[in-house]
Amino acid sequence: MAHWSDRYLDIPHAELDCAELVEKVLREVQERNVRFPRKQSGNIDHRSGLILQHREDFAFRIPAPVDGCGVLMIARGRRAHMGLYCAIEQGYVLHSDPLFGASVRQPVNRMHGLFKIEGFYGWLD
Repeated sequence: MAHWSDRYLDIPHAELDCAELVEKVLREVQERNVRFPRKQSGNIDHRSGLILQHREDFAFRIPAPVDGCGVLMIARGRRAHMGLYCAIEQGYVLHSDPLFGASVRQPVNRMHGLFKIEGFYGWLD
């Protein structure tokens, strides 16, 4: 059975970074007009700072994931990466990172090492 996330796989990272991918899905699937602060550099400390500074402007922590909720990840040792939860089988995370070169959907139970889930977030209206 098709899932909303199917059409967002394999989008080149150069076209949509992690935040831009989340914005696009929220706009097209959930009809939310979210616009995250734009990064001014590719520096991971800068990106991590933006996420930490602004996460409560857009979302709130939830105890368990639901389809389409935000996923904040620790990447390369910092809270600097985001994606969306996909309620498929055991659960997946849709995200985009230069390491993969495009958007991917990874099983939650395999999110370790480079990408570790920090928490799940519900979107503010």
